[in-house]
Amino acid sequence: MLGPYTFSIGDTTACSDYVRGGIVSQVKLPVIRNFKPLAAALAEPEYVISDFAKWDRPAQLHLAFQGLDAFAEAEGRLPRPGDAGDAAKLVAAAKAVNAGWAQKAETVDEALLARFASQASGELTPMNSVVGGIVAQEVMKACSGKFNPVQQYLYFDSLESLPEGGDPPAADLQPVGGRYDRQIAVLGQAFQRKLEASRYFVVGAGAIGCELLKNFAMVGLGCGGGGSITVTDMDTIEKSNLNRQFLFRDWDIKKLKSHCASAAVKEMNPALNIVAQEVAVGAASENVYVRQPLTIGQHLGIYIFRRWGG
Repeated sequence: MLGPYTFSIGDTTACSDYVRGGIVSQVKLPVIRNFKPLAAALAEPEYVISDFAKWDRPAQLHLAFQGLDAFAEAEGRLPRPGDAGDAAKLVAAAKAVNAGWAQKAETVDEALLARFASQASGELTPMNSVVGGIVAQEVMKACSGKFNPVQQYLYFDSLESLPEGGDPPAADLQPVGGRYDRQIAVLGQAFQRKLEASRYFVVGAGAIGCELLKNFAMVGLGCGGGGSITVTDMDTIEKSNLNRQFLFRDWDIKKLKSHCASAAVKEMNPALNIVAQEVAVGAASENVYVRQPLTIGQHLGIYIFRRWGG
């Protein structure tokens, strides 16, 4: 092999003169991957860095999950949201685990572990979507055998996505007996009410639009008093859409995307206030969607969206 796309066949002096043509078959040699046993991988972890702005975060999260396992085994439950006592127990458990490892974390970020403990019983649909996408990618690697799998541990966090101004008070994180309790454990009751009262306008119900609408329905956006979602798309569903626009089924072909997507997410969350339309967004529909005259900058923004955003 001389390069990615060139090769030499060696000494050809004993062969007849080259005339033309010929067929080359590329043979890929298999590569065997060896992974550590779980016990060794826990004590001597290797990480895949997912965020280069957080070089030290994987080690802390690895320690946090081991502390969580120790806490759950001792207490028979997960830490309560905003409970300082439970957070202190998890931090102590994590420190004990770290002390027993040959490859110790140099420092233990107690503030990070305390936030981790507070959110341990929480669950966010968008985060599930991220993790689910990564898992699906690894399954495809395993089935095809064409790409290398993730080596040992991949930890991902998005603490910077949480509301600014610090964590909500403990009282705001307590469950209320509803479908959003796991989300409230992370974001708080006040933020949940803000989500439910939000009003959003979604342009397009294609691949990205389906994912957005699904997440909106799951988190409760536009599901409360005064909240609503308006989605517009004048396109109809084609068979080629079904592999990536997951809100649609075979029987939806030739129907309007906005109406079918709205019906699907409404079934996921009946409380969702959603209006489906089939109006194109542009200068001709300013009287429908714009209450005040647009500035030059807003006109330019619409043009850029239509030109490059679809």
